[in-house]
Amino acid sequence: MSYNNITVSTENFITTITLNRPPTNSVNLGVREELNQAITELEQSKDTRVVIITGAGDKGFSAGMDVSDIANINKGPNGNDIMNRIERSSKPFIAAINGYALGGGCEIALACHFRFMTDNPKALIGCPELNLGITPGWGGIQRLPRLLGKPKALDMILFSKRLAPPEALAIGLVDKVVPVADLIKEATAFAQLLAKRPPLAVSAVLEGMSVGLEKNLEEGLRVDKAWAAKLAQSKDAVEGMTAFFEKREPNFKGE
Repeated sequence: MSYNNITVSTENFITTITLNRPPTNSVNLGVREELNQAITELEQSKDTRVVIITGAGDKGFSAGMDVSDIANINKGPNGNDIMNRIERSSKPFIAAINGYALGGGCEIALACHFRFMTDNPKALIGCPELNLGITPGWGGIQRLPRLLGKPKALDMILFSKRLAPPEALAIGLVDKVVPVADLIKEATAFAQLLAKRPPLAVSAVLEGMSVGLEKNLEEGLRVDKAWAAKLAQSKDAVEGMTAFFEKREPNFKGE
């Protein structure tokens, strides 16, 4: 599929999705449709093992929902559904936050499994929707407390706080803060390490953890048990064991 609002490129099992709606990379109907389609394609692709999401330009990751596109808010894929698909993906998603990530932009980052942020002093992250008399509608109310704890999440959302990179790192909202010039390089290096891990086992961990956290311990353990039986019969398990005894690095194929 050709894209107009995002760009998608894949190299060495790493796919980079770039939100590309200058100047703010805000999310309109077109972005939602294309993100949804890209996720579908990447889930089915054996050429993708890790996904990086970033924003075009050097100012912002995404300013969130495009308020000028409000007439289309109920058309196309729902933003919540897209965030859920990212969080529940069988492949790790890394948010490379290259500037401000506000509102829906912050919620995209929250849905990702890992978050790297530039040290640009103008970069800010938060869910300031209450300033407009509305609430974070794409999962921020649910994901922030799971990440930060209830008091910190309430403080951020109720007071529409926008955190600078050091503040976001200090409270665990992002995993790493790096210089502007090194952001994609650092995110890609991390993605390369993930891409070398056994794809099926990675998917097993992602699904089991997601189900356990979203539902309950028993459901999570049920998923883990089913995956354990499947993985025991996989070629990757044979390769992992063989490489261990041969004292070499395994070459996992996702089979």
